[in-house]
Amino acid sequence: MIFKKIVQSFFCSLALLVLSVLYVGLVLSALLSILAGILRTFGLEQIKMGIWYGVELPVIFSIPLALLVSLLLFFCSIYVKRSILFCFSKLRY
Repeated sequence: MIFKKIVQSFFCSLALLVLSVLYVGLVLSALLSILAGILRTFGLEQIKMGIWYGVELPVIFSIPLALLVSLLLFFCSIYVKRSILFCFSKLRY
């Protein structure tokens, strides 16, 4: 039993590191997406947004697309945070 607990703690600690980096990356990407949509709307031409390669998104749709992408990223980060809390609970006892 103690060997099982050691192995479980080892893998949960590794998963905790990976999931925490993923969580921070998702949240930062969501915030940068919103910022990019706002900056593109107000005239920063260096930011390109497209639906697929070669098809530019009109400037007026920059904020709605940025909000949609950031919502999806925040939604994914919620589930990653749940996984972090699960791994953290496995390390406690």
